[in-house]
Amino acid sequence: MNKKFQRLLYPILYIGTWLTILFLIPNEVHYSGTGMLRWVVFGLIFFILPFLLYKSLTPISIPENARVAIIFASVFLGIPFAIWLGNRAETELLQNGNRTQGIIVKAWEQHYKSRQDEWLVQAKYRVGNKYFRTSSKTDDKRTLSEGDTVTVIYSERTPQLSEIQELTKE
Repeated sequence: MNKKFQRLLYPILYIGTWLTILFLIPNEVHYSGTGMLRWVVFGLIFFILPFLLYKSLTPISIPENARVAIIFASVFLGIPFAIWLGNRAETELLQNGNRTQGIIVKAWEQHYKSRQDEWLVQAKYRVGNKYFRTSSKTDDKRTLSEGDTVTVIYSERTPQLSEIQELTKE
């Protein structure tokens, strides 16, 4: 491997990983509410990308503490990504949303040390012959409990993308 290619390898991998996250990872992974898939993007953004950025900055003559600060700051790129993903999900549900009946299969109180506890629910719903679950949704008014029937709005193109209509703020 020649030296120039070695210097470009990690920056290319860094950019390629971002492009993969943004454009190549299927929506089913981005919007999976349960299981291991939802942790794939998290791992890429918070572990793999900072590592690749660190390796990309290694040949550049900047102080080590500045390099580390850049790496930690790069993790905050997850915030605009989450906003972009949320806007994309909202648009997808508006354009391709469909409704079905679902049942609350899990309801629980999430306790936190430094902020107010939350009441969370998760619904199970059917699209065609396949069952899906919503991600955990916050029920601020604590109106839903296990066994309640709810209306689930899901994307016809990506059924994993869903909202519980009774919890949407309109």
